[in-house]
Amino acid sequence: MSDFETAARPYAKAVFELASEQGNLQNWDDSLQAAALIASDAQMQALFHSPSLLSGEQVDIFLSVFSGIKDIPEASDDFKNLISLLAENGRLASIPAIAINFETLKQAAEGKIEVQVKSAQKLTGEQQDNIAKSLVKKLGKEVTITTEVDESLIAGAIIQAGDMVIDGSARGRLDKLTIALNK
Repeated sequence: MSDFETAARPYAKAVFELASEQGNLQNWDDSLQAAALIASDAQMQALFHSPSLLSGEQVDIFLSVFSGIKDIPEASDDFKNLISLLAENGRLASIPAIAINFETLKQAAEGKIEVQVKSAQKLTGEQQDNIAKSLVKKLGKEVTITTEVDESLIAGAIIQAGDMVIDGSARGRLDKLTIALNK
């Protein structure tokens, strides 16, 4: 787990609690997603690490770019305070991780979960439906599946839903067998 992900969790949780109290989850989600795009830009990353810029200058630049984006809510005072706090603590680069953590908390509150499925071969629609139905039963949440083909798995699939990982791949089984044989 990266430093950014570790640092992002408490910020995301605090923002989620504030957004929940305000009944403003979607606006915060939209703002954080836009901020994550800005923070992911290479030039912005360089700005975050520039020793010649004070945190207040970083905030001003960041918010001026943010205000230039259409189709998102205007930056609230709370959002501006978040950006200022992140800048003061040298954490502006963690905004993408904060946005991901916030989205996960939001989905959990809404009874939804996003599931990533890596498989050795492209999954058919029926296979995806079967996986989704099984996960709905197991997790009790609405499931959205994204798939990816990874031929190095040899056969089978790896399913990741939040912190839960189900490794049903041939490569995973071979790795476990190798570990067992080496003991």
